[in-house]
Amino acid sequence: MASNSPASSILESFLHHIDCPIVDTRSEGAFTQGHLKDSCNIPLNELLVRMHELPKRSVTIRLCEEFEHIEEARTVLNKAGYQVVAELPWRSDVADLADRKGLVEQGALSKRLWQPAAVIQYFCEKFPLNCEQPGHALDLGCGAGRDATYLALNGWQVTGVDYLPGALEKLRLMAKRNRVSINTFRYDLEKDISPAPFFSAQYNLICVIRYLHRPILQQIKQAIAPGGYIVYQTFMQGCEKFGKPKNPKFILKSDELAKVFCEFKILLDKTEYLEDGRPTKVFIAQKAAS
Repeated sequence: MASNSPASSILESFLHHIDCPIVDTRSEGAFTQGHLKDSCNIPLNELLVRMHELPKRSVTIRLCEEFEHIEEARTVLNKAGYQVVAELPWRSDVADLADRKGLVEQGALSKRLWQPAAVIQYFCEKFPLNCEQPGHALDLGCGAGRDATYLALNGWQVTGVDYLPGALEKLRLMAKRNRVSINTFRYDLEKDISPAPFFSAQYNLICVIRYLHRPILQQIKQAIAPGGYIVYQTFMQGCEKFGKPKNPKFILKSDELAKVFCEFKILLDKTEYLEDGRPTKVFIAQKAAS
């Protein structure tokens, strides 16, 4: 095939943006039969409910899809705030050329583009535990499950808690796709009056990301096993100027966590700013070993 053929021009233009991740929205079956290496497969009919598996919206992406569906896929991504910098219509001539260049692989393995909260990743990298299995972790307000899944991928036995059934279903599906097992509880930490069953256990790690409900802080302290960790990140004073939250009950004071966990060894206590300018408190502390 001539180097200036339409397929060659399409492929070369697509490969030019080598630093941009590839989102392949074809069906899982089509993806398994052949796809560009390092592609992430999220079928078009699942895209709206799996947006949490994409990278941050500030990351420009490349799109691969069947020719007849590529405009629809681009529209969905654009409406969600993503910029598609290059497109690859998966036609037979394009696929054949990519295969001859050694760019195609088969199988269902999909590249992970999502990331956990930075403090969760930092904790897993900087505080490796001196044991074969890290232990039990509790993720409060786990949402769609990126942090819980990441911890499970790093060997933790994870329990995720959220009050939204839809979020817990996303977590279970994400865990399944990543071949890990996560225990889940549907529980409203602010409204349920029955005792929280998960707080009766002891955990080697409790993490809370972008959530604050002060009445449970003492329960968190008690549920951390000797030698265990608290990893916390949430909005702090000053975020009101940029948007939500504005209610003081959901906004942390600068030194509040340090006071609550004063008996712990504080390993990290700093302010980090989100892309929109909102300040957050990033906090890691370790309970004394018995």
